Amino acid sequence: MGLPAIDNMTSLLSTFLDVQSRRSEVVAGNLANVDTPGYVAKELNFADFLRNAAQESLTTVTTQSPSAGISSLQIVEQQPTAVGLDGNTVDAGREMSTLAEAGMKYLEGTQLLQMRLRTLRSAIR
Repeated sequence: MGLPAIDNMTSLLSTFLDVQSRRSEVVAGNLANVDTPGYVAKELNFADFLRNAAQESLTTVTTQSPSAGISSLQIVEQQPTAVGLDGNTVDAGREMSTLAEAGMKYLEGTQLLQMRLRTLRSAIR
């Protein structure tokens, strides 16, 4: 799923990209079910993920890849902003906004990773 752990920064950027990709998948699932009666919108539980990642970083050796924590990213039900007559809680505007944000963050992450790899390549030369 991610890059092999070259160093901590590269591993962190790889994890960031994995999280944004997973976030986009969850949002796409919500948008696919916008007309499904009774569907409850989902989102990633970032609070638990960040708490687990912080604990792991304090207790593990720094050579371990933080990507291992991606599996601890849980999908939970969103707090509904509005519920449709059919019980559907998907807010298409909110989901499109979240999808755009995740896409922009993924692009930023890829650019940072490219710069990091160029720096490493330059240092090796």
